[in-house]
Amino acid sequence: MRIVLTILFMFVPVLVAAGQSPIEVERGLLRHLKDVSKYGTYAGSYDDKKSAAANRQVRNELIRNGNRPAILKYAFPKLKEEMFITTSNDGKLRIYSWDMETGGTMHDYASVFQYQGKSGKVYTWSETGDEESAGPFYTQIFQVPTKTNTIYLINSTFIASSSLSGQSLDAVRILGEKLDRKARLIRTSSGLTHTVGFAYDFFSVVDRPERPIKLFFFDEAKREFRFPVVIEDDDVPQGRVTDKYIHYRFNGTHFVKVK
Repeated sequence: MRIVLTILFMFVPVLVAAGQSPIEVERGLLRHLKDVSKYGTYAGSYDDKKSAAANRQVRNELIRNGNRPAILKYAFPKLKEEMFITTSNDGKLRIYSWDMETGGTMHDYASVFQYQGKSGKVYTWSETGDEESAGPFYTQIFQVPTKTNTIYLINSTFIASSSLSGQSLDAVRILGEKLDRKARLIRTSSGLTHTVGFAYDFFSVVDRPERPIKLFFFDEAKREFRFPVVIEDDDVPQGRVTDKYIHYRFNGTHFVKVK
C-alpha cells in the first residue's frame, strides 16, 4: 500500500498541470507575478526569500506547462500586460520574459523559451538556471525560411542603468527536437557569429513613441535586417543612436553585410 501511495503522489503534480486549462495557467502566472512585484526591490517591501520563491514559481509554471501544444497556441491576453511574450509568425517559437524585480537601475530579466520540434512535440528551455542572474528581455522574432530549416532572429534588450542600454539580435534554429541557441549564421569582419549587438544611451532615443523601443528592423522580402550606427561623442559618451543603418542580408547560407 505504501508503494502504491508513493507512486500516486508522484503523479499528482503531473495530473494537476495536465488538467489546467490555458486560462487557469494564465491566472496562476499572474498570481505569481503579483508576488514578484510585491516582494521585489521596487515596491518598498523587499523580501529576498519570498522574491526568489515567486520568481522560481513563475519559471516552474512556464516549464511545467510549456510542453503542451495548447499553451503554445494560447495568446495569453492578460499575461502580455505583465510580461513580454513574443511568438514567431509560424507559431513554433515563443519567448516569455519578465522583470524579476531584484535589481536597481539595472533590471534583471528571466526568460523561458518554448518551441515545437519536428515531431510536433513542444518543449521548454530556460535561459538560465540561476534566478539571480541578470538578463535581457525579448520583444521580436524575425523569421527566415530556408531549404533545410527556418532561421529565427530574436531581438533582445538589456537595461544596464537608467541611461545605458543594449540591444542584440541572435540567430537560432530548431533542429529536429533540439533548440540551437547559437546558430553561427552571421558573417562579420571578425568571422562567423550567432549574434550582433550594440550599447547605447537610452536618452538618445527616449522620444521614440514605441515601447519597448525597437532598434532592429527586418525586411521580409529582402531577407535583410538592419540596426542603427551608434557613435560616441563628448555629449553622449555611452552611445548616440543615429539615423544611419548597418544592413545584413541572407545570401542563402549566411547573413552578410550589405556594402
